[in-house]
Amino acid sequence: MRVIAVANQKGGCGKTTTSINFAACLAFLSKKILLIDLDPQGHSTCGLGIKAEDLRYTLYDLLSPTLDKKPDLNDVLVEINSNLFLLPSFVNLSAVEEELAHIPERDKRLKHLIDWYVRSEYAFDYIIMDCPPNLGVLTFNALDAAEEVIIPIEPSFFSLHGLAKISETLNQVGQRRGAGLEVRALLSIFDSRTRFAKDIYDEVKEHFENRVFKSIIHESVILKEAAGAGQSIVQYDPQSSAFQDFFRLAVEYLEKEWERQLPRWELGWQNYICNKYGPRRVIGGVLFQFLAEKARAVEIAGDFNNWVPESLWFREEEGIWQKIVPVSEGAYRYKFIVDGEWQMDPYHQDRKENAYGSYDSFLNLNAG
Repeated sequence: MRVIAVANQKGGCGKTTTSINFAACLAFLSKKILLIDLDPQGHSTCGLGIKAEDLRYTLYDLLSPTLDKKPDLNDVLVEINSNLFLLPSFVNLSAVEEELAHIPERDKRLKHLIDWYVRSEYAFDYIIMDCPPNLGVLTFNALDAAEEVIIPIEPSFFSLHGLAKISETLNQVGQRRGAGLEVRALLSIFDSRTRFAKDIYDEVKEHFENRVFKSIIHESVILKEAAGAGQSIVQYDPQSSAFQDFFRLAVEYLEKEWERQLPRWELGWQNYICNKYGPRRVIGGVLFQFLAEKARAVEIAGDFNNWVPESLWFREEEGIWQKIVPVSEGAYRYKFIVDGEWQMDPYHQDRKENAYGSYDSFLNLNAG
């Protein structure tokens, strides 16, 4: 279980939009996710269509030191879908700031909740915390509990002005707890048509160096519509460019996380490549990938689509082509078509001879 805080003391940077849709896309990729809404405004809660005023319990009931009896965690969790769960927030969470003011280890309240209850009772892959737009007690609770911080940054002068402040805060938190925080910046609400946005991108790259996500979240009306409908972009419009932005972010994050846990020198190079780029099951089917930075077009055809080529979409930052194909259980032959040339999947070793004397890639999805 890895704990991630999405934090920036500046409002309007896309922090809640990032929290909701990053969590939803990780869940879409078969990861079990807990989203914690730490903002008393409850934007992640209402952004997922949950009316906090109708709930019996919220996060306040778990964090407040004034309550004699805490609710069971199961009574507070809201299931969004089978892979995505929410700890909702309501306006009463703002009272926790004052209630914890004179409590020993006030910044560790959330960490204790996660360590004592969540880790022991639930098999979440990732916990994502949507922090308030300030550096108060609730944000410091998140930073103390987190192993990693994602800082959404929208292209504005004020965002750059605030970078030094939050960087200083993160350093202080790391020093106090004796272990540093992994920090990554994410460009959000980005309009690539403007020169100013590109200048901001260069500034962020200079400040964070290799700790900037290659994926960029572009400005999109669809994201606002999805929030207004109380849905993640996965639910609202999985065919949109906004979905592709967050899907790319989720895939990039999982690739970096996989490399962090299993450095390539601990495995044979072939195993590393196959595990990273080979086909794998996700919610909605199978994710197929093909690494070809200079290709003009990559398609896939197989038994699962009656050998009618379907286009993959291109992640320019990584030079990789990807597509989720809705595939049920069974055994399938398939091939990629790269710039008109048919070829086997170089990242999947199983193959079967076909009726023409050559070979097809072979994917067995039968249970057991």
